[in-house]
Amino acid sequence: MANPTTACGNPFRLSSLSRLFMLILFTVLLSACAVTPEPLTEDELTQQAEEDRDLLFIASGSGESIEPPPEVLTLPWAITRALKYNLDHRIKAMKEALALGQLDIDKFDLLPELVASAEYYDRSEYDAARNMGIDGEETTIASYSSEKDYPSSSLTLSWNILDFGISYYTAKQGADRVLIARERRRKVIHNLIQEVSFAYWRVVAHQQLREEIGATIELARKELKEAEKQEHQNIKPLEALRDQKMLLKNIARLESMEREFSTAYIELAELIRAQPEEIGKIRVAAPELGNSGYSKCPKWKYYEPDKLTDLAFRKNPDILEKAYQSRIAVQETRKAILGLLPGITLTGSQQYNGNDFLEDKSWHEWSTELTWNLLNILQAPTRIEHAESGEKLAETQRLALRMAVLAQVHLAIRQFQHVSEEFEQADNLFRVTQRIADHVTKRGKHGKNSGRDAVYEKTSEITAQLERYQVYAELQAADRQLHATIGIDIAPPAMTSRDPEEVAAAVENRLRAWERGDLLKRVMAGNDLADNMVFPKETSIDRHSRILIPEGIGRCDSPSRIPPGKKEVSFLRLARKLPPGGKAVFK
Repeated sequence: MANPTTACGNPFRLSSLSRLFMLILFTVLLSACAVTPEPLTEDELTQQAEEDRDLLFIASGSGESIEPPPEVLTLPWAITRALKYNLDHRIKAMKEALALGQLDIDKFDLLPELVASAEYYDRSEYDAARNMGIDGEETTIASYSSEKDYPSSSLTLSWNILDFGISYYTAKQGADRVLIARERRRKVIHNLIQEVSFAYWRVVAHQQLREEIGATIELARKELKEAEKQEHQNIKPLEALRDQKMLLKNIARLESMEREFSTAYIELAELIRAQPEEIGKIRVAAPELGNSGYSKCPKWKYYEPDKLTDLAFRKNPDILEKAYQSRIAVQETRKAILGLLPGITLTGSQQYNGNDFLEDKSWHEWSTELTWNLLNILQAPTRIEHAESGEKLAETQRLALRMAVLAQVHLAIRQFQHVSEEFEQADNLFRVTQRIADHVTKRGKHGKNSGRDAVYEKTSEITAQLERYQVYAELQAADRQLHATIGIDIAPPAMTSRDPEEVAAAVENRLRAWERGDLLKRVMAGNDLADNMVFPKETSIDRHSRILIPEGIGRCDSPSRIPPGKKEVSFLRLARKLPPGGKAVFK
Protein backbone atom coordinates (compact mmCIF):
# COMPACT_ATOMS: atom_id res chain seq x y z
CA MET A 1 0.00 0.00 0.00
CA ALA A 2 1.35 3.36 -0.95
CA ASN A 3 2.16 5.87 1.78
CA PRO A 4 -0.53 8.55 1.64
CA THR A 5 1.89 11.01 3.17
CA THR A 6 4.30 10.43 0.31
CA ALA A 7 1.63 10.49 -2.36
CA CYS A 8 -0.30 13.52 -1.20
CA GLY A 9 2.20 15.40 0.95
CA ASN A 10 1.99 16.15 4.68
CA PRO A 11 -1.67 17.00 5.40
CA PHE A 12 -0.68 18.89 8.59
CA ARG A 13 1.77 21.24 6.86
CA LEU A 14 0.30 24.74 6.42
CA SER A 15 1.13 26.72 3.34
CA SER A 16 2.56 30.22 3.61
CA LEU A 17 -0.77 31.69 2.54
CA SER A 18 -2.61 29.78 5.27
CA ARG A 19 -0.15 30.93 7.92
CA LEU A 20 -0.58 34.54 6.80
CA PHE A 21 -4.35 34.21 6.97
CA MET A 22 -4.22 32.77 10.49
CA LEU A 23 -1.94 35.62 11.60
CA ILE A 24 -4.32 38.27 10.22
CA LEU A 25 -7.31 36.57 11.84
CA PHE A 26 -5.53 36.41 15.20
CA THR A 27 -4.62 40.12 14.97
CA VAL A 28 -8.21 41.10 14.17
CA LEU A 29 -9.53 39.13 17.13
CA LEU A 30 -7.05 40.79 19.47
CA SER A 31 -7.93 44.27 18.20
CA ALA A 32 -11.64 43.56 18.69
CA CYS A 33 -10.99 42.79 22.34
CA ALA A 34 -9.15 46.10 22.74
CA VAL A 35 -12.18 48.36 21.86
CA THR A 36 -12.78 51.07 24.48
CA PRO A 37 -15.63 53.62 24.88
CA GLU A 38 -15.02 56.81 22.92
CA PRO A 39 -17.16 59.79 24.03
CA LEU A 40 -18.11 62.43 21.50
CA THR A 41 -15.69 65.31 21.26
CA GLU A 42 -16.67 68.96 21.72
CA ASP A 43 -16.28 69.56 17.98
CA GLU A 44 -18.58 66.65 17.18
CA LEU A 45 -21.17 67.83 19.70
CA THR A 46 -21.01 71.38 18.33
CA GLN A 47 -21.39 70.19 14.75
CA GLN A 48 -24.30 67.94 15.68
CA ALA A 49 -26.02 70.77 17.60
CA GLU A 50 -25.69 73.13 14.62
CA GLU A 51 -27.05 70.54 12.20
CA ASP A 52 -29.98 69.69 14.49
CA ARG A 53 -30.77 73.36 15.02
CA ASP A 54 -31.07 73.81 11.26
CA LEU A 55 -33.29 70.72 11.01
CA LEU A 56 -35.62 71.96 13.74
CA PHE A 57 -37.29 74.37 11.35
CA ILE A 58 -37.13 72.42 8.10
CA ALA A 59 -40.28 70.70 6.89
CA SER A 60 -39.85 66.93 6.80
CA GLY A 61 -39.56 65.50 3.32
CA SER A 62 -39.43 68.81 1.42
CA GLY A 63 -36.09 70.08 2.72
CA GLU A 64 -37.55 73.61 2.75
CA SER A 65 -37.82 75.89 5.76
CA ILE A 66 -41.10 75.87 7.65
CA GLU A 67 -43.26 78.73 6.47
CA PRO A 68 -43.75 81.46 9.10
CA PRO A 69 -47.12 81.82 10.83
CA PRO A 70 -49.66 84.02 9.03
CA GLU A 71 -49.88 87.68 9.96
CA VAL A 72 -52.96 86.94 12.05
CA LEU A 73 -53.18 83.42 13.43
CA THR A 74 -56.65 81.93 13.91
CA LEU A 75 -57.37 78.95 16.12
CA PRO A 76 -58.09 76.60 13.15
CA TRP A 77 -54.78 77.61 11.54
CA ALA A 78 -52.92 77.18 14.83
CA ILE A 79 -54.31 73.65 15.11
CA THR A 80 -53.49 72.96 11.45
CA ARG A 81 -49.87 74.11 11.88
CA ALA A 82 -49.54 71.96 14.99
CA LEU A 83 -50.87 68.92 13.16
CA LYS A 84 -48.50 69.55 10.25
CA TYR A 85 -45.29 70.59 12.00
CA ASN A 86 -45.44 69.54 15.67
CA LEU A 87 -42.64 67.04 16.25
CA ASP A 88 -44.50 64.93 18.82
CA HIS A 89 -47.30 64.40 16.32
CA ARG A 90 -44.83 63.65 13.54
CA ILE A 91 -43.14 61.04 15.73
CA LYS A 92 -46.45 59.23 16.20
CA ALA A 93 -47.19 59.49 12.48
CA MET A 94 -43.77 58.03 11.66
CA LYS A 95 -44.28 55.21 14.16
CA GLU A 96 -47.57 54.41 12.48
CA ALA A 97 -45.85 54.35 9.08
CA LEU A 98 -43.07 52.20 10.54
CA ALA A 99 -45.59 49.71 11.92
CA LEU A 100 -47.31 49.62 8.54
CA GLY A 101 -43.97 48.94 6.84
CA GLN A 102 -43.24 46.14 9.31
CA LEU A 103 -46.62 44.63 8.45
CA ASP A 104 -45.65 44.57 4.76
CA ILE A 105 -42.41 42.82 5.72
CA ASP A 106 -44.26 40.26 7.86
CA LYS A 107 -46.52 39.39 4.93
CA PHE A 108 -43.52 38.13 2.96
CA ASP A 109 -42.88 35.55 5.70
CA LEU A 110 -46.08 33.81 4.58
CA LEU A 111 -44.46 32.93 1.24
CA PRO A 112 -42.35 29.79 0.74
CA GLU A 113 -38.58 30.06 0.43
CA LEU A 114 -37.16 30.13 -3.10
CA VAL A 115 -33.38 29.78 -3.00
CA ALA A 116 -31.14 29.98 -6.07
CA SER A 117 -27.51 28.91 -5.74
CA ALA A 118 -24.53 28.66 -8.08
CA GLU A 119 -21.19 27.07 -7.29
CA TYR A 120 -17.90 26.48 -9.04
CA TYR A 121 -15.86 23.59 -7.61
CA ASP A 122 -12.12 23.13 -8.14
CA ARG A 123 -9.41 21.05 -6.49
CA SER A 124 -5.71 20.47 -7.10
CA GLU A 125 -5.91 16.69 -7.47
CA TYR A 126 -8.49 14.26 -8.68
CA ASP A 127 -10.88 12.90 -6.08
CA ALA A 128 -9.38 9.44 -6.62
CA ALA A 129 -9.82 6.48 -4.31
CA ARG A 130 -9.14 2.74 -4.22
CA ASN A 131 -11.84 0.24 -3.40
CA MET A 132 -11.83 -2.78 -1.15
CA GLY A 133 -14.04 -5.77 -1.81
CA ILE A 134 -15.94 -7.75 0.79
CA ASP A 135 -13.32 -10.43 0.44
CA GLY A 136 -10.70 -8.04 1.80
CA GLU A 137 -8.93 -7.58 -1.49
CA GLU A 138 -7.94 -4.00 -2.32
CA THR A 139 -7.73 -2.69 -5.82
CA THR A 140 -4.27 -1.56 -6.80
CA ILE A 141 -5.33 1.20 -9.16
CA ALA A 142 -7.21 4.25 -7.85
CA SER A 143 -10.22 5.53 -9.75
CA TYR A 144 -12.28 8.73 -9.73
CA SER A 145 -15.77 9.68 -10.89
CA SER A 146 -15.64 13.47 -10.94
CA GLU A 147 -13.55 16.09 -12.62
CA LYS A 148 -11.17 18.41 -10.84
CA ASP A 149 -13.38 21.39 -11.60
CA TYR A 150 -17.01 21.74 -12.58
CA PRO A 151 -19.92 24.18 -12.08
CA SER A 152 -23.19 23.40 -10.37
CA SER A 153 -26.43 25.28 -9.71
CA SER A 154 -29.82 24.72 -8.13
CA LEU A 155 -33.21 26.37 -7.66
CA THR A 156 -34.97 25.12 -4.52
CA LEU A 157 -38.52 25.85 -3.36
CA SER A 158 -39.29 24.88 0.24
CA TRP A 159 -42.32 25.47 2.44
CA ASN A 160 -42.58 24.73 6.13
CA ILE A 161 -46.23 24.47 7.11
CA LEU A 162 -45.47 25.14 10.78
CA ASP A 163 -43.51 28.29 9.95
CA PHE A 164 -46.38 29.42 7.74
CA GLY A 165 -48.82 29.14 10.66
CA ILE A 166 -46.53 31.07 13.00
CA SER A 167 -45.89 33.73 10.34
CA TYR A 168 -49.64 34.07 9.82
CA TYR A 169 -50.23 34.96 13.47
CA THR A 170 -47.15 37.21 13.46
CA ALA A 171 -48.62 39.13 10.51
CA LYS A 172 -51.95 39.46 12.35
CA GLN A 173 -50.07 40.82 15.36
CA GLY A 174 -48.31 43.29 13.07
CA ALA A 175 -51.68 44.44 11.72
CA ASP A 176 -52.90 45.03 15.28
CA ARG A 177 -49.73 46.98 16.07
CA VAL A 178 -50.52 49.27 13.13
CA LEU A 179 -53.93 49.92 14.68
CA ILE A 180 -52.30 50.51 18.08
CA ALA A 181 -49.97 53.10 16.52
CA ARG A 182 -53.00 54.76 14.94
CA GLU A 183 -54.82 54.98 18.28
CA ARG A 184 -51.73 56.44 19.93
CA ARG A 185 -51.60 59.04 17.20
CA ARG A 186 -55.27 59.85 17.82
CA LYS A 187 -54.48 60.42 21.47
CA VAL A 188 -51.59 62.73 20.59
CA ILE A 189 -53.91 64.71 18.30
CA HIS A 190 -56.48 65.04 21.09
CA ASN A 191 -53.85 66.32 23.52
CA LEU A 192 -52.29 68.58 20.90
CA ILE A 193 -55.58 70.29 20.07
CA GLN A 194 -56.31 70.73 23.76
CA GLU A 195 -52.89 72.28 24.42
CA VAL A 196 -53.03 74.56 21.36
CA SER A 197 -56.49 75.80 22.32
CA PHE A 198 -55.42 76.46 25.92
CA ALA A 199 -52.28 78.35 24.88
CA TYR A 200 -54.17 80.24 22.15
CA TRP A 201 -56.68 81.74 24.56
CA ARG A 202 -53.95 82.72 26.99
CA VAL A 203 -52.24 84.56 24.11
CA VAL A 204 -55.57 86.26 23.33
CA ALA A 205 -55.82 87.41 26.95
CA HIS A 206 -52.29 88.82 26.98
CA GLN A 207 -52.67 90.43 23.57
CA GLN A 208 -55.93 92.15 24.55
CA LEU A 209 -54.82 93.40 27.97
CA ARG A 210 -51.10 94.03 27.48
CA GLU A 211 -51.50 97.76 26.78
CA GLU A 212 -53.95 98.24 29.64
CA ILE A 213 -51.60 96.47 32.03
CA GLY A 214 -48.69 98.66 30.92
CA ALA A 215 -50.71 101.87 31.22
CA THR A 216 -51.98 100.92 34.67
CA ILE A 217 -48.47 100.07 35.89
CA GLU A 218 -47.23 103.43 34.61
CA LEU A 219 -50.07 105.23 36.40
CA ALA A 220 -49.38 103.26 39.58
CA ARG A 221 -45.71 104.21 39.55
CA LYS A 222 -46.66 107.85 39.05
CA GLU A 223 -49.00 107.70 42.04
CA LEU A 224 -46.31 105.89 44.03
CA LYS A 225 -43.95 108.83 43.53
CA GLU A 226 -46.70 111.19 44.65
CA ALA A 227 -47.29 109.11 47.79
CA GLU A 228 -43.56 109.10 48.57
CA LYS A 229 -43.48 112.88 48.08
CA GLN A 230 -46.49 113.23 50.40
CA GLU A 231 -44.71 111.17 53.06
CA HIS A 232 -41.53 113.25 52.81
CA GLN A 233 -43.59 116.43 53.19
CA ASN A 234 -45.15 114.91 56.31
CA ILE A 235 -48.65 115.32 54.88
CA LYS A 236 -50.71 112.50 56.39
CA PRO A 237 -47.62 110.24 56.47
CA LEU A 238 -49.47 107.14 57.74
CA GLU A 239 -52.04 107.39 54.96
CA ALA A 240 -49.24 107.95 52.44
CA LEU A 241 -47.42 104.82 53.63
CA ARG A 242 -50.59 102.77 53.37
CA ASP A 243 -51.09 104.07 49.84
CA GLN A 244 -47.50 103.13 48.97
CA LYS A 245 -48.09 99.63 50.31
CA MET A 246 -51.25 99.17 48.23
CA LEU A 247 -49.64 100.65 45.13
CA LEU A 248 -46.61 98.37 45.42
CA LYS A 249 -48.92 95.37 45.84
CA ASN A 250 -50.88 96.38 42.75
CA ILE A 251 -47.71 96.89 40.69
CA ALA A 252 -46.40 93.48 41.76
CA ARG A 253 -49.78 91.92 40.97
CA LEU A 254 -49.92 93.43 37.50
CA GLU A 255 -46.31 92.52 36.69
CA SER A 256 -46.92 88.97 37.88
CA MET A 257 -49.94 88.61 35.58
CA GLU A 258 -47.93 90.10 32.72
CA ARG A 259 -45.14 87.57 33.21
CA GLU A 260 -47.52 84.64 33.62
CA PHE A 261 -49.53 85.26 30.46
CA SER A 262 -46.55 86.37 28.35
CA THR A 263 -45.20 82.80 28.47
CA ALA A 264 -48.23 81.69 26.45
CA TYR A 265 -46.50 82.98 23.29
CA ILE A 266 -43.58 80.61 23.87
CA GLU A 267 -45.93 77.70 24.60
CA LEU A 268 -47.95 78.35 21.45
CA ALA A 269 -44.80 78.81 19.35
CA GLU A 270 -43.47 75.46 20.56
CA LEU A 271 -46.72 73.71 19.68
CA ILE A 272 -46.94 75.18 16.16
CA ARG A 273 -43.14 74.93 15.64
CA ALA A 274 -42.48 78.61 15.08
CA GLN A 275 -38.90 79.88 14.98
CA PRO A 276 -37.55 81.83 17.98
CA GLU A 277 -37.49 85.16 16.13
CA GLU A 278 -41.17 84.67 15.24
CA ILE A 279 -42.37 84.17 18.83
CA GLY A 280 -42.74 87.88 19.56
CA LYS A 281 -44.46 88.45 16.21
CA ILE A 282 -47.31 86.01 16.81
CA ARG A 283 -50.66 87.76 16.59
CA VAL A 284 -53.88 85.88 17.11
CA ALA A 285 -57.35 86.66 15.82
CA ALA A 286 -59.38 88.42 18.50
CA PRO A 287 -62.64 89.84 17.05
CA GLU A 288 -63.41 93.35 18.20
CA LEU A 289 -66.73 94.44 19.66
CA GLY A 290 -69.24 95.16 16.92
CA ASN A 291 -67.66 92.88 14.32
CA SER A 292 -69.33 89.72 13.14
CA GLY A 293 -66.61 87.53 14.55
CA TYR A 294 -67.50 85.78 17.75
CA SER A 295 -66.27 82.79 19.65
CA LYS A 296 -68.90 80.70 21.32
CA CYS A 297 -68.99 79.04 24.66
CA PRO A 298 -69.28 75.33 24.02
CA LYS A 299 -72.78 73.98 24.47
CA TRP A 300 -73.42 70.66 26.08
CA LYS A 301 -76.62 68.70 26.34
CA TYR A 302 -77.04 66.34 29.25
CA TYR A 303 -76.73 62.68 28.37
CA GLU A 304 -76.92 59.71 30.66
CA PRO A 305 -73.38 58.99 31.89
CA ASP A 306 -73.96 55.33 31.07
CA LYS A 307 -74.56 56.21 27.41
CA LEU A 308 -71.41 58.33 27.28
CA THR A 309 -69.49 55.53 28.99
CA ASP A 310 -70.69 53.02 26.38
CA LEU A 311 -69.53 55.42 23.69
CA ALA A 312 -66.14 55.83 25.37
CA PHE A 313 -65.76 52.05 25.62
CA ARG A 314 -66.09 51.88 21.83
CA LYS A 315 -64.10 54.95 20.76
CA ASN A 316 -61.61 55.95 23.48
CA PRO A 317 -58.05 55.58 22.06
CA ASP A 318 -56.67 53.98 25.23
CA ILE A 319 -59.51 51.45 25.34
CA LEU A 320 -58.99 50.50 21.70
CA GLU A 321 -55.24 50.20 22.21
CA LYS A 322 -55.73 47.75 25.08
CA ALA A 323 -58.29 45.81 23.05
CA TYR A 324 -55.75 45.34 20.26
CA GLN A 325 -53.09 44.37 22.80
CA SER A 326 -55.45 41.72 24.19
CA ARG A 327 -55.90 40.37 20.68
CA ILE A 328 -52.13 40.26 20.25
CA ALA A 329 -51.87 38.26 23.50
CA VAL A 330 -54.44 35.75 22.20
CA GLN A 331 -52.46 35.35 18.98
CA GLU A 332 -49.28 34.87 21.02
CA THR A 333 -50.96 31.95 22.79
CA ARG A 334 -51.85 30.36 19.47
CA LYS A 335 -48.27 30.82 18.27
CA ALA A 336 -47.01 29.07 21.40
CA ILE A 337 -49.32 26.12 20.77
CA LEU A 338 -48.29 25.92 17.11
CA GLY A 339 -44.62 25.88 18.10
CA LEU A 340 -45.18 22.62 19.97
CA LEU A 341 -46.47 20.75 16.90
CA PRO A 342 -44.27 18.78 14.48
CA GLY A 343 -43.06 20.62 11.42
CA ILE A 344 -43.67 19.44 7.87
CA THR A 345 -41.35 20.77 5.16
CA LEU A 346 -42.16 20.33 1.47
CA THR A 347 -39.18 20.79 -0.86
CA GLY A 348 -38.79 20.78 -4.61
CA SER A 349 -35.72 21.76 -6.63
CA GLN A 350 -34.12 21.91 -10.05
CA GLN A 351 -30.46 20.77 -9.96
CA TYR A 352 -27.62 21.13 -12.47
CA ASN A 353 -24.06 19.75 -12.24
CA GLY A 354 -21.37 20.29 -14.91
CA ASN A 355 -19.45 17.12 -14.05
CA ASP A 356 -18.85 15.34 -17.38
CA PHE A 357 -18.84 11.95 -15.69
CA LEU A 358 -22.53 12.28 -14.84
CA GLU A 359 -24.98 10.59 -17.16
CA ASP A 360 -27.63 13.29 -16.55
CA LYS A 361 -26.34 16.74 -15.71
CA SER A 362 -29.80 18.21 -14.98
CA TRP A 363 -32.51 16.65 -12.80
CA HIS A 364 -35.42 17.39 -10.44
CA GLU A 365 -35.63 16.60 -6.73
CA TRP A 366 -38.51 16.68 -4.27
CA SER A 367 -38.90 15.61 -0.68
CA THR A 368 -41.16 15.73 2.34
CA GLU A 369 -39.64 16.05 5.80
CA LEU A 370 -41.31 15.66 9.18
CA THR A 371 -39.44 17.03 12.21
CA TRP A 372 -40.55 17.16 15.82
CA ASN A 373 -38.64 18.08 18.92
CA LEU A 374 -39.86 15.41 21.32
CA LEU A 375 -38.76 17.49 24.30
CA ASN A 376 -41.56 19.92 23.38
CA ILE A 377 -43.89 17.42 25.03
CA LEU A 378 -42.21 18.17 28.36
CA GLN A 379 -42.28 21.97 28.02
CA ALA A 380 -45.71 22.19 26.41
CA PRO A 381 -47.70 22.76 29.65
CA THR A 382 -45.28 25.46 30.84
CA ARG A 383 -45.25 27.33 27.54
CA ILE A 384 -49.03 27.21 27.18
CA GLU A 385 -49.50 28.34 30.79
CA HIS A 386 -47.08 31.22 30.24
CA ALA A 387 -48.90 32.34 27.10
CA GLU A 388 -52.28 32.13 28.83
CA SER A 389 -50.90 34.18 31.73
CA GLY A 390 -49.97 36.91 29.27
CA GLU A 391 -53.48 36.73 27.84
CA LYS A 392 -55.02 37.08 31.32
CA LEU A 393 -52.69 40.00 32.09
CA ALA A 394 -53.79 41.82 28.94
CA GLU A 395 -57.43 41.20 29.84
CA THR A 396 -56.93 42.51 33.38
CA GLN A 397 -55.15 45.60 32.05
CA ARG A 398 -58.03 46.20 29.68
CA LEU A 399 -60.56 45.94 32.52
CA ALA A 400 -58.47 48.27 34.70
CA LEU A 401 -58.38 50.80 31.89
CA ARG A 402 -62.12 50.52 31.37
CA MET A 403 -62.58 51.31 35.05
CA ALA A 404 -60.32 54.34 34.69
CA VAL A 405 -62.19 55.54 31.59
CA LEU A 406 -65.49 55.02 33.41
CA ALA A 407 -64.29 57.41 36.11
CA GLN A 408 -62.84 59.82 33.53
CA VAL A 409 -66.20 60.14 31.77
CA HIS A 410 -67.98 61.08 35.00
CA LEU A 411 -65.15 63.41 35.97
CA ALA A 412 -65.16 65.10 32.56
CA ILE A 413 -68.93 65.66 32.77
CA ARG A 414 -68.76 67.18 36.23
CA GLN A 415 -65.65 69.17 35.33
CA PHE A 416 -67.37 70.78 32.36
CA GLN A 417 -70.42 71.65 34.45
CA HIS A 418 -68.42 73.17 37.28
CA VAL A 419 -66.06 75.14 35.05
CA SER A 420 -69.14 76.50 33.22
CA GLU A 421 -70.52 77.71 36.54
CA GLU A 422 -67.12 79.10 37.47
CA PHE A 423 -67.01 80.98 34.19
CA GLU A 424 -70.42 82.49 34.87
CA GLN A 425 -69.19 83.70 38.26
CA ALA A 426 -65.98 85.09 36.73
CA ASP A 427 -68.04 86.89 34.11
CA ASN A 428 -70.32 88.45 36.75
CA LEU A 429 -67.29 89.51 38.79
CA PHE A 430 -65.70 91.15 35.76
CA ARG A 431 -68.86 93.08 34.92
CA VAL A 432 -69.16 94.36 38.48
CA THR A 433 -65.49 95.42 38.67
CA GLN A 434 -65.80 97.03 35.25
CA ARG A 435 -68.75 99.15 36.37
CA ILE A 436 -66.91 100.12 39.55
CA ALA A 437 -63.85 101.15 37.52
CA ASP A 438 -66.05 103.18 35.17
CA HIS A 439 -67.64 105.02 38.10
CA VAL A 440 -64.24 105.74 39.66
CA THR A 441 -62.91 107.01 36.32
CA LYS A 442 -65.90 109.33 35.85
CA ARG A 443 -65.62 110.64 39.41
CA GLY A 444 -61.88 111.16 38.89
CA LYS A 445 -62.57 113.39 35.91
CA HIS A 446 -64.67 115.61 38.19
CA GLY A 447 -62.02 115.60 40.90
CA LYS A 448 -64.04 113.43 43.29
CA ASN A 449 -61.57 110.49 43.33
CA SER A 450 -57.81 110.31 43.43
CA GLY A 451 -55.66 108.63 40.84
CA ARG A 452 -54.82 106.00 43.43
CA ASP A 453 -58.43 104.85 43.56
CA ALA A 454 -58.34 104.55 39.77
CA VAL A 455 -55.22 102.38 40.03
CA TYR A 456 -56.84 100.08 42.59
CA GLU A 457 -60.04 99.61 40.63
CA LYS A 458 -58.32 99.31 37.25
CA THR A 459 -56.07 96.61 38.70
CA SER A 460 -59.14 94.78 39.99
CA GLU A 461 -60.81 95.09 36.59
CA ILE A 462 -57.77 93.73 34.71
CA THR A 463 -57.40 90.92 37.23
CA ALA A 464 -61.06 89.96 36.82
CA GLN A 465 -60.79 90.10 33.04
CA LEU A 466 -57.67 87.92 32.99
CA GLU A 467 -59.41 85.55 35.38
CA ARG A 468 -62.32 85.33 32.96
CA TYR A 469 -60.04 84.58 30.01
CA GLN A 470 -58.26 81.97 32.11
CA VAL A 471 -61.51 80.28 33.11
CA TYR A 472 -62.69 80.40 29.51
CA ALA A 473 -59.51 78.63 28.43
CA GLU A 474 -60.22 76.05 31.13
CA LEU A 475 -63.78 75.75 29.87
CA GLN A 476 -62.51 75.01 26.37
CA ALA A 477 -60.05 72.51 27.83
CA ALA A 478 -62.82 70.81 29.85
CA ASP A 479 -65.01 70.56 26.76
CA ARG A 480 -62.20 69.07 24.70
CA GLN A 481 -61.31 66.73 27.55
CA LEU A 482 -64.89 65.45 27.54
CA HIS A 483 -64.84 64.83 23.79
CA ALA A 484 -61.36 63.27 23.93
CA THR A 485 -62.39 60.93 26.75
CA ILE A 486 -65.41 59.82 24.77
CA GLY A 487 -63.21 59.42 21.69
CA ILE A 488 -64.68 62.02 19.31
CA ASP A 489 -62.10 63.33 16.84
CA ILE A 490 -61.99 66.94 15.75
CA ALA A 491 -59.13 66.08 13.39
CA PRO A 492 -58.93 62.36 12.50
CA PRO A 493 -55.44 61.11 11.52
CA ALA A 494 -56.52 60.61 7.90
CA MET A 495 -57.41 64.32 7.68
CA THR A 496 -53.96 65.57 8.70
CA SER A 497 -52.24 64.43 5.50
CA ARG A 498 -54.26 66.75 3.28
CA ASP A 499 -53.50 70.24 2.00
CA PRO A 500 -53.19 72.75 4.88
CA GLU A 501 -55.92 74.98 3.43
CA GLU A 502 -58.29 72.03 3.32
CA VAL A 503 -57.33 70.90 6.82
CA ALA A 504 -57.82 74.42 8.24
CA ALA A 505 -61.27 74.69 6.65
CA ALA A 506 -62.25 71.26 7.96
CA VAL A 507 -60.95 72.06 11.45
CA GLU A 508 -62.86 75.36 11.47
CA ASN A 509 -66.02 73.56 10.40
CA ARG A 510 -65.61 70.93 13.10
CA LEU A 511 -64.77 73.49 15.77
CA ARG A 512 -68.03 75.23 14.96
CA ALA A 513 -69.90 71.93 15.16
CA TRP A 514 -67.98 71.02 18.31
CA GLU A 515 -69.01 74.24 20.06
CA ARG A 516 -72.67 73.73 19.10
CA GLY A 517 -72.55 70.14 20.32
CA ASP A 518 -73.29 68.72 16.86
CA LEU A 519 -70.37 66.27 16.96
CA LEU A 520 -71.59 64.67 20.15
CA LYS A 521 -75.21 64.68 18.99
CA ARG A 522 -74.33 62.90 15.76
CA VAL A 523 -72.22 60.24 17.45
CA MET A 524 -74.81 59.67 20.17
CA ALA A 525 -77.36 59.12 17.41
CA GLY A 526 -75.22 56.23 16.16
CA ASN A 527 -73.73 57.98 13.12
CA ASP A 528 -70.04 57.93 12.28
CA LEU A 529 -68.13 61.11 11.46
CA ALA A 530 -66.63 61.14 7.98
CA ASP A 531 -63.31 62.95 7.61
CA ASN A 532 -64.76 65.34 5.04
CA MET A 533 -68.11 65.86 6.74
CA VAL A 534 -69.42 69.43 6.52
CA PHE A 535 -71.73 70.69 9.25
CA PRO A 536 -74.30 73.41 8.51
CA LYS A 537 -73.47 76.90 9.65
CA GLU A 538 -75.48 78.44 12.45
CA THR A 539 -78.13 80.87 11.17
CA SER A 540 -78.75 82.84 14.35
CA ILE A 541 -76.62 84.34 17.07
CA ASP A 542 -77.46 83.49 20.66
CA ARG A 543 -76.45 86.51 22.73
CA HIS A 544 -76.07 84.30 25.81
CA SER A 545 -73.63 81.91 24.17
CA ARG A 546 -71.13 84.26 22.56
CA ILE A 547 -67.86 85.84 23.50
CA LEU A 548 -67.18 89.46 22.66
CA ILE A 549 -63.52 90.42 22.62
CA PRO A 550 -62.03 92.58 24.09
CA GLU A 551 -65.03 94.02 25.94
CA GLY A 552 -65.65 90.68 27.53
CA ILE A 553 -66.46 87.08 27.21
CA GLY A 554 -70.21 86.78 26.98
CA ARG A 555 -72.33 84.92 29.48
CA CYS A 556 -72.53 81.18 28.87
CA ASP A 557 -75.72 79.27 29.34
CA SER A 558 -75.36 77.15 32.42
CA PRO A 559 -75.06 73.51 31.46
CA SER A 560 -77.97 71.23 32.08
CA ARG A 561 -78.10 70.16 35.68
CA ILE A 562 -78.14 66.53 36.62
CA PRO A 563 -81.79 65.45 36.62
CA PRO A 564 -83.42 64.72 39.98
CA GLY A 565 -82.57 61.30 41.30
CA LYS A 566 -79.24 61.13 39.50
CA LYS A 567 -76.23 60.59 41.70
CA GLU A 568 -73.45 63.16 41.55
CA VAL A 569 -69.83 62.10 41.37
CA SER A 570 -66.77 63.83 42.74
CA PHE A 571 -64.89 66.07 40.30
CA LEU A 572 -61.42 67.38 39.71
CA ARG A 573 -60.46 70.95 39.06
CA LEU A 574 -58.35 72.07 36.14
CA ALA A 575 -55.04 73.61 37.09
CA ARG A 576 -54.92 77.36 36.66
CA LYS A 577 -51.46 77.23 35.13
CA LEU A 578 -49.82 75.10 32.52
CA PRO A 579 -47.12 72.89 34.01
CA PRO A 580 -43.69 72.53 32.37
CA GLY A 581 -44.40 70.82 29.07
CA GLY A 582 -47.53 72.83 28.34
CA LYS A 583 -50.25 70.29 29.16
CA ALA A 584 -53.47 71.19 30.91
CA VAL A 585 -53.71 68.83 33.84
CA PHE A 586 -56.18 67.97 36.54
CA LYS A 587 -55.51 68.44 40.20
